[in-house]
Amino acid sequence: MKKLIFGLSLLMVVSLFSCSDDDDPILQSDLNLVLNPPAKLKAPTFKNGTVTVTNVNSGEEISKDLYGFMLPTLNLEDGLYNFTVEAEVDYFTRDVDDKIIYATTGIRGFSENVEVTGGSFDLTIDLFEYRKNTSFVISEIFFSGTKTPEGKQYNDDKYFEIYNNTDKILYADGLCIAESELNTAQSLNEYTPDVRKEYTPVSSVYRIPGSGKEYPVEPGKSIIVCDVAIDHSAENANSFDLSIADFEWFDGADVDVDVPEVPNMEKIVSTSASVWGLHNRGFTSYVIFKMDDMAPEFNTDNAYHYQYTFVWGDFVKVMDFDAWKVPNNIIIDAVECSTISDYEWKALDPSLDLTWTHAGDGDDARYGKCVKRKVSHKEGNRIVLLDTNNSEFDFIPTADPTPGIIEEE
Repeated sequence: MKKLIFGLSLLMVVSLFSCSDDDDPILQSDLNLVLNPPAKLKAPTFKNGTVTVTNVNSGEEISKDLYGFMLPTLNLEDGLYNFTVEAEVDYFTRDVDDKIIYATTGIRGFSENVEVTGGSFDLTIDLFEYRKNTSFVISEIFFSGTKTPEGKQYNDDKYFEIYNNTDKILYADGLCIAESELNTAQSLNEYTPDVRKEYTPVSSVYRIPGSGKEYPVEPGKSIIVCDVAIDHSAENANSFDLSIADFEWFDGADVDVDVPEVPNMEKIVSTSASVWGLHNRGFTSYVIFKMDDMAPEFNTDNAYHYQYTFVWGDFVKVMDFDAWKVPNNIIIDAVECSTISDYEWKALDPSLDLTWTHAGDGDDARYGKCVKRKVSHKEGNRIVLLDTNNSEFDFIPTADPTPGIIEEE
């Protein structure tokens, strides 16, 4: 792949001990940043962009503009950093008449947990093309559950709300929801094979039935998919009414509650032997995608075996697991979830979701709260939700759930 190599030097000045002694030695680190543009873009040239450097430990951010492939000198203390590149580029393509034209697109790149220390080293960031979603988006995820007035956990009221963010009718037939196999609060040591650039490892997949045009969703309208489609406020005053749900996931009469009036989703695969319960601290992430003809063969064709090395003191063991994988190129929308105190790594490739969102911080503040997509603007009477594939920006964390209602803000 052709590389755009930016001669970028980051001057990192670090005081070794005390600022009171003017003679203290200064440690400098030169970082050469190598950016790999998306392979399918022909002769891309930067229009504008930014590089954001985030100190992982302190949360402090430094953001600098990119001008003509030049990066201003940055002065950084030693530490652990995340680097984010966001830009617009021009490139050559062909129009509908097969004429060569100049087009513009957004590109992004991300590298996390880069240790900045004394010396000189290179950092390579793979860039990917970013385009806004023109289909369904996940507008709300309620994974935390509620507590009863007596303080007991109540977990049957979890749900997803999926919104038609376009100006045309979309059909929910064949739409799938999947939960990530990887946990954002547990980075895996020597994890292999790491397929995240091309696939999303998943632990559960549930599919909306239908032959193609049985379940229309009007522009600016949503559907609710839940565990148990009843009025939960009748049993728990701190919950809400999900009898309005359009579909529910059902794991069998021996372990789950079925509401006959509400259609069941098809259970494609799951690593759980009981009811699918969303991680109530938000350590797992979610994707939606369409699966029509591939449904019967998904279990075998998309099987995914992986391993990692578990280390606890002197105890070392190679762990083997089986799950499934969804091709990234068929994913319609993705939402990465974690918590501020527990985040370790991304379960999803940055091309699907650049960052992550959260409900609470793994504490009691999460109960009765959700992650909710922000409103971008209105087109006539239709609300358009914000969708930049960057959940930290797109979502309201620790929000009040409003199933079935898209608030204008």
